[in-house]
Amino acid sequence: MPPQKPTQKFLKSSKKIHRILGLLGLLYFAVMALSGILLNHPALLTDYDLPRALLPGDYQYRQWNRNSFRSLTKTSAGRFIHGEGGVWKLTGEGAPADFNEGLPKSVYLKDTRALTESGGLLWAATRGGLFYRGDDSAAWRPVKLGKEGEGVVDLVRYDDSLIALTRSDIYFSSASRPFEFRSVTPKREGEEEPKRSLFMLIFELHSGELWGLGGRLFIDLIGALLLFITFTGGWFWWSRWRGSLSSGSGGKLARKGLKLHIKLGVYLTPLLLYIALTGIFQRPPLLIAIADATYELKHHPAPLDPNPWHDTIRKGLYDSSRRTLLLATSEGFYEGGVDNLVKGDETFLKLREPTPPVSVMGATVLEELEEGHLVGSMSGLFLWGRSSGTIVDLFTKKQPEAPKGPPVGKEMVVGFSREGGLWADYNRGLMRGWGRPVDIPMPRALSEEGRISLWHALFELHNGRLFTFILGWWAWIVIPLGGIALLTETATGFYDRVGYKLFKGK
Repeated sequence: MPPQKPTQKFLKSSKKIHRILGLLGLLYFAVMALSGILLNHPALLTDYDLPRALLPGDYQYRQWNRNSFRSLTKTSAGRFIHGEGGVWKLTGEGAPADFNEGLPKSVYLKDTRALTESGGLLWAATRGGLFYRGDDSAAWRPVKLGKEGEGVVDLVRYDDSLIALTRSDIYFSSASRPFEFRSVTPKREGEEEPKRSLFMLIFELHSGELWGLGGRLFIDLIGALLLFITFTGGWFWWSRWRGSLSSGSGGKLARKGLKLHIKLGVYLTPLLLYIALTGIFQRPPLLIAIADATYELKHHPAPLDPNPWHDTIRKGLYDSSRRTLLLATSEGFYEGGVDNLVKGDETFLKLREPTPPVSVMGATVLEELEEGHLVGSMSGLFLWGRSSGTIVDLFTKKQPEAPKGPPVGKEMVVGFSREGGLWADYNRGLMRGWGRPVDIPMPRALSEEGRISLWHALFELHNGRLFTFILGWWAWIVIPLGGIALLTETATGFYDRVGYKLFKGK
């Protein structure tokens, strides 16, 4: 028997790799494609949720963890805890009482980002919009903003007025007309070389959001075709394994399916490589490389939104000494005068001074204290003395250091309250001071009957964190390995049908 040519040997190995990887990754590829399609359309999922008991134990609420505590707010009507589970009133005896009547029933929309008192009313900022409630009211009532159902991320009190922040817009109401919010869009500093987060760009490339609804639908189509390719490849293998390829209608369909599998796979090669490459940057280790990286907006690969604040705002703070509104955005901290802002004539400037580190997930705490500003995120909790130019990590009492490994700190801060110095870690839950657990019992509706929105459950699956219950800390490798597997599967499939013909004569 004559020796095989190198290309023949490589073809044999390539086909073997393609077959084995395809069988091992069949379920993974299908689940990622389907969950990605659904995640691209959260509005279709907001009314659906699941019992947390169906998920691994780490997903159960314990000690006010996992965003169930964002703050404890003291008002004339009492003390309230708010977070992912809505609003709960402390009674002084036992677990807090349900205070959610009137808020959206949906777990996704009920998620409360901020709670404050202004004009004798309670105000709640939720994913489902802005709500208010009076002392004698039995339920929350919605307030219409500029866009129907627009989620509110923060509330900022300014003298006797209120500012509501969404991810893209700023709304202002005066004390004389507390229920009338008008949009004020400040100008943004004309930087010489404006930059944007590279992580956000790759995220929008992966989902198609960069090109709006049309882009998302195009990515959905790629996902649907990946599902089809996965199914037809698996079906052909199953039919051949059973020996039914040459008989019956099932075998005939499997053979036709294989032809489509090959043809679609070849034509879709660039798009499948695109999906895999952008996907593996969503989790460590490649996420670490781009977490703090930026790119110049002149290289932005799509038309820019006319609103300079589109999908960038995360938290806000009224600086009483400077009479300015400080915005924590996905692109850094910006500041502008409040008096001119409400008149519609203000330009916000990006702070050039050193600022506290903020995780790519965004700021979760932004408070004004006597000692300075308090800034918290998954990167930790920091006291920012703007006047003195100091930044102190409140857990180490030292200047902040860049994290080694994933772009999060040892303490992943998701909530804070100046009432008793409370703060919440994403995993460990509610703490006081430097790490002492706080004994505020959770209501049964959260601790034992807690629910998770379908969108968030799919998100945990799609980003690989759901595999923590099997792999523990090593769950972070699921997405990178899955992406590499899809890259390899696509490349070997293309070579088997096209590359071999191109190179066999060389």
